[in-house]
Amino acid sequence: MRLLGGRAGGAWGIAFVVLVLVSAAMASLPTAGDSEATIAAFYRDHATIVVLQQVIGVLALLPLVAFGLSIAPNRWLRPALFLLVAVELVTNIVPLVIVAAPGAAHPLTLVEDLADSALFVSVALFLIAATLGEALWLRAIAYAVGAACIIRALASPLGVTALDLVAPLAFVLFVLLLSIRLLVKPPMQVAVQPGR
Repeated sequence: MRLLGGRAGGAWGIAFVVLVLVSAAMASLPTAGDSEATIAAFYRDHATIVVLQQVIGVLALLPLVAFGLSIAPNRWLRPALFLLVAVELVTNIVPLVIVAAPGAAHPLTLVEDLADSALFVSVALFLIAATLGEALWLRAIAYAVGAACIIRALASPLGVTALDLVAPLAFVLFVLLLSIRLLVKPPMQVAVQPGR
């Protein structure tokens, strides 16, 4: 099986989903809405878990990139994929900086909240780009998940947390759907012309 494309892409997508779920189950990071004392205490008491969670988050980017590169390419897919990866890296680096410099926990948590919002905008862009060549029903689901992600990105900094669980779960389930689709889709046959 090739490392990219077709069924391998489906396997990469499932690996990404597993790593994201493991990472998410480890801890829920505080937000800028929490007091400075609460934020500092959380990072002090859970430093090892936070570091491990961020390392797993970075490792999850490898199968995400392989999955994204396995999707039928278009002019927007790679820029959207690499924007998603870049923003995700920021969301992984900031908690590590907070662990190393707990005195700046509250302002850095605000940076993390803004990066988290940017992450959900980049997720929406990736979903739209990843499904440009897909069937209408799949694009409609991608647009609905993308809309939930954008609403979550805009509402979460304002203290509205209704989509804080729904939007990331919808994204993970949609990646799982695309992965299963890649796994069961028959491989493309290359046409061979006679005499060549």
